[in-house]
Amino acid sequence: MAKTNTYKGNKNTGKKAPMPRINAKIDNLVDNDTNLRAFASVTVGGAVAIHGLRVMDSKKGLFVSMPSYSYEDSNGETKYADYAHPISKEAREAINSKVLDAYEQALEESEDEDEGENYAESEDEESEYGSEDYDEEPDEVPSFRPRM
Repeated sequence: MAKTNTYKGNKNTGKKAPMPRINAKIDNLVDNDTNLRAFASVTVGGAVAIHGLRVMDSKKGLFVSMPSYSYEDSNGETKYADYAHPISKEAREAINSKVLDAYEQALEESEDEDEGENYAESEDEESEYGSEDYDEEPDEVPSFRPRM
């Protein structure tokens, strides 16, 4: 009699596997007139990296698009397929939330940098107190020698 392979994994036992740790990073913010807002990468469980995720904007709001490629089917129509994709709904939701959180954080950091640049530009202008440069050394250097 042939031995059958019976898998006693998650589906048969009713136990869910713990969700691996997912880290997301925004690689590049995109500022143009398309629906593309950013490129991102994720690491899953510290073991697998997925690059080329895209943060997209649509009428329904922001969403994460997995890296994909295009090909022509037998009818000559262009089709798209993902290189990598989440298997479960929970995994998809976890990746989406991590990437979108990272995107919001990257936007905030970008805005903070822009404000910093504007502040630096305004410092270059002459202020109401004159154009003194406080980084120059004073004419007289005070002496800190102990007096005897």
